[in-house]
Amino acid sequence: IGLVERYGAALEEHIGALKQATVFQRDRATLIFSTTHRAKGLGWQKVYLCDDYIARGLSVAEAAEEAEVGASADLRERAAARVRQQLTASVNAPHNPRGVSVAGSVGATVRRATALLEVGLIERECEARLLLLALVGGEHLLLLGPPGTAKSELCRRLSTIARLGYFERTLTRFSTPEELFGPLSLAALERDEFRRATAGYAPTAELLFLDEIFKSNSAILNTLLTLLNERLFDDGAKRERVPLLSAVAASNEGPESDDLSALYDRFLLRRLVAPVSDDGVLELLLGGEAAEGGSVDAALPDLREALEEVRAAAPSVRLPRHVALLLRDARAFVRETGADGLGGGYVSDRRLRRSAELLKACAAAHGRDTVSVVDVAAVLPHVLWDTAEEAAALAEWVEDNALPDGGAEQLRFLLESVRSRAAAEAADESAGPAAEAAGGGGGLAEDALALAAATLAAAAEMRQHVGAVERSAEHLFLPAAKAAVLRQRLLPRARESAEELEQLAAEAGPRGPGF
Repeated sequence: IGLVERYGAALEEHIGALKQATVFQRDRATLIFSTTHRAKGLGWQKVYLCDDYIARGLSVAEAAEEAEVGASADLRERAAARVRQQLTASVNAPHNPRGVSVAGSVGATVRRATALLEVGLIERECEARLLLLALVGGEHLLLLGPPGTAKSELCRRLSTIARLGYFERTLTRFSTPEELFGPLSLAALERDEFRRATAGYAPTAELLFLDEIFKSNSAILNTLLTLLNERLFDDGAKRERVPLLSAVAASNEGPESDDLSALYDRFLLRRLVAPVSDDGVLELLLGGEAAEGGSVDAALPDLREALEEVRAAAPSVRLPRHVALLLRDARAFVRETGADGLGGGYVSDRRLRRSAELLKACAAAHGRDTVSVVDVAAVLPHVLWDTAEEAAALAEWVEDNALPDGGAEQLRFLLESVRSRAAAEAADESAGPAAEAAGGGGGLAEDALALAAATLAAAAEMRQHVGAVERSAEHLFLPAAKAAVLRQRLLPRARESAEELEQLAAEAGPRGPGF
């Protein structure tokens, strides 16, 4: 039923394409379908345990009982006996027809945290999600905008919700290290040790908020850079690790001198915060809840556990080649957009690498093992720009380029080439028996099968993009308005590309036109 609902009249073409791509020698197959029972004695590097019981939400044990296998015949154990490297038995397996799915407990926790952050705040959906994304990815967030736009309020709320150790300070050009890192320890001085009493200050904080960050002076800058980047604090002669999970900084303006460029680069996520729009002013003035200063007493003790789960899963998330290419092209775009060489439009290697790691964390928060185009649309507009002009241009560029083209043009060229070979062999009557004896026809058939398989794989990948965009409203870090724009711009292109690739797959097999 699910297949019919999804593919409709195109289902017959898909079945035909699958038949054309079928091989009968196991060692030639790139994907093998079997049952765990019939696969006895076989083994593969990766096994995906998948059946209808997953879509229906049944556990493995429930499925075993329903299938009358018996209480002792655990399907997971049977599948584990067939796997050499990796076993996946969840809705996150690549076969999942539902597309993007959120890991139950983690996704629900992040959604509750987002709702609590947004209570009583007007037009701060994006900022709330970026704050949680920074926490999930272990990165730092910079909020640029005028005073009174709820920048500090969001951070205080998050510390309350997550029960995190919190420290905040407004910096001035005359701020001293004692204000940020703690006073000198008198007890340590008596022992001839230069140590600070850091309890309750930045070195002991899990969540750090620094207002007017670019007023940092040279007395605190080097120590702050080490604290933010390496999560280390130089306390006298000792270098100690700090528990910092994420830092949020706010400023009315960007850095004014090159001395602050390194500090600016430490904040991977950046957001331009604007005052409430004219449309939101009435809601702000007439709303029943106070925006800034409103207390949020609710706590989510399981948020910390969810963060740890995501961070453990993130390194194993796959970054697809098309996303890596997009990051490369985005850096080139920003470099061309900036007008001052290294002073504008510069993306450091560290920034690019951490952007890729943040994309993986974003996917892991949704329980997926691969970065999707919606992850790219949610993250990339906030990580690579330096100026407000670059931010607007990059956001537009990402919307235009987030979806890969699928390679239909190249595949069609290869298809025409194989057809030309087939026509040439058919026209050469004298070489017919010799060619058959030499295996020429077999080579053509193998090329056709390989092309059909490649086209079918491209079509399946594009269908995954379609599913991801269709469910973009479920994304944890993408505001609803942004998700609606994404569906409007990308969905027609993705569907058209998928249909074109599926048509090519139907034509590419040996039984297609021209063979």
